[in-house]
Amino acid sequence: MHKIVIITERLASLSYKFAEENNIHLFPVNIIYKDEIFKDDNDIKANKFLNELPTFDEIPSTAVPSIGELYELFKVILKNSKEGIYISASSKLSGIYNVGLKVSKMLKNDGINLKVFDSYGVVSIEGMYTFEALKLSKEGKDLDTIYKQLEIIKKERNIVEYGVLETLKYLQKNGRIGKAKAWIANLFSFKPLISAKNGELEPIAKVRTNEQGLNLIVSKIKKDLENKNNKKITVMFDYSLSTDYLKDEVEPRIKKEFNSNIISYNQISIAVACHLGPSVWGVCVKYE
Repeated sequence: MHKIVIITERLASLSYKFAEENNIHLFPVNIIYKDEIFKDDNDIKANKFLNELPTFDEIPSTAVPSIGELYELFKVILKNSKEGIYISASSKLSGIYNVGLKVSKMLKNDGINLKVFDSYGVVSIEGMYTFEALKLSKEGKDLDTIYKQLEIIKKERNIVEYGVLETLKYLQKNGRIGKAKAWIANLFSFKPLISAKNGELEPIAKVRTNEQGLNLIVSKIKKDLENKNNKKITVMFDYSLSTDYLKDEVEPRIKKEFNSNIISYNQISIAVACHLGPSVWGVCVKYE
């Protein structure tokens, strides 16, 4: 049986190392800083950028690849399989989903069947859907079944993520602030706790410390599990500059409170840092 190709972009914040180890095709989006365009195309560059971002005198912006660029890239990726699924960032947060749909139609003329799935999220929500697609492919599921299963997971909201930010200024600058706009004048020393709902970023609470944020995240997961028959969770962690707090406090707490399987630690991509800021951590959960 031929292999189904799994594709996502760096907005999922999976590392290139993780993608290579798991046979996931990962591609970068464009970063624009002072009229210079570069790509988030390796893990070392991302780490360097996150360290330097607080010193920039303006916040960089992002741009999706062109239809032509993505068409040529996908044609190469899919040339041997002719069948694949592209896990896209939320259509309500990025134009990449619509570009993917147009490219999918173009690829049909080349005899290539590409499904485009709207993850309704970014960062590890998107990464978790990608990992789930990979798992289903390894189980021998066909392309239609994989796509339908991901849609079921999304409909039942079985993949969620909660993130703690240092500031909302990056979201405000890049126009992704959504319902958190009302918080701008009242944050002061608070940290915003956010999640993704119906494809958009949504404020959950304002916390003063990471510990308060962690307590709320644990409470949210427990509440979600009340309606689940299977109490097991699969987890991805997101971080920016350091994994120390996640490894010292968050992972032990998650393991203590839940029957959990930890998949990966994902450093946020350059593009995600441009929107969320260089200091963020998060917990993404798939309810099994």
